[in-house]
Amino acid sequence: MRKNLHQVEIIRTGLDHPECVNFGSDGRLYAGGISGQIYVMQPPEYQSTLLARTPGGYAGVAADGNHNIYACNAFEHNVYSITPTGEFSVYCDKTSDGPTIWPNYGLFDLQGNYYFSDSGLDYSRPSGRLLRLNRGEASAQSLVGANWHFSNGIALSPDHNSICMIETSAADIIRIPINKDGTVGPPEIFAQFQGNELDGLAFAASGNLYVSCYYPNRIFIVYPDRNIELLIEDTTGDLLNQPTNLAFEPNSTRLFIANFGGMHVGALEVGEKGAPLNYPKL
Repeated sequence: MRKNLHQVEIIRTGLDHPECVNFGSDGRLYAGGISGQIYVMQPPEYQSTLLARTPGGYAGVAADGNHNIYACNAFEHNVYSITPTGEFSVYCDKTSDGPTIWPNYGLFDLQGNYYFSDSGLDYSRPSGRLLRLNRGEASAQSLVGANWHFSNGIALSPDHNSICMIETSAADIIRIPINKDGTVGPPEIFAQFQGNELDGLAFAASGNLYVSCYYPNRIFIVYPDRNIELLIEDTTGDLLNQPTNLAFEPNSTRLFIANFGGMHVGALEVGEKGAPLNYPKL
């Protein structure tokens, strides 16, 4: 299944270090910039317009069913909500055991609860968390402690029974079971990638997990049996340049890739569709 670099399509250039990319329920593509930009791109050409500009910079974006955007702002230490007209307000900045520190990536479950990673104090000290803001509540709760090695990209499994989370500075992916009552089971190491700096995750409907590596410019697949395959790499950084978040185009087999270093969003045909995202109407 190994892909050639010529199969990477450049979708949109000229973005300000886009770390995050994701799709809304209407098929529009959203990306966040390092200087607080929220970009929106309309298919099929994906022409880009600036939806909003806030303080800080963005690491992860998600959308609800009313086309509001929820953006993890690492520099402002919070999650902003941004309306379809560009107004923004703080969605979450506190937890049951202290303020949010480095919100990194978020997603919604079927019930409208918002999960997000908080990378912690810095890259070298393990203080990352997986947090959940339950629908209708004001503060998030920590689900699996506060000792993870720079918790980063997360992805909900297609069966909604578990969530995977990257530990960037440990070069692994943690799998956390989610019980029907909302409690979580004991975390386990799902996959290890020594020598790679992992950043983003996206599940295919098949259960295959796509993993982006900020360095050295690679995308892997982890299969349900936990075997790992290198899908593509770019040793020169021309088309994959510090790839961060991943997102499947709706009703398509194209995987979209935010390239932090390349200032662009790319896409790669992977031959399978993504797991549907959840878009609650909050």
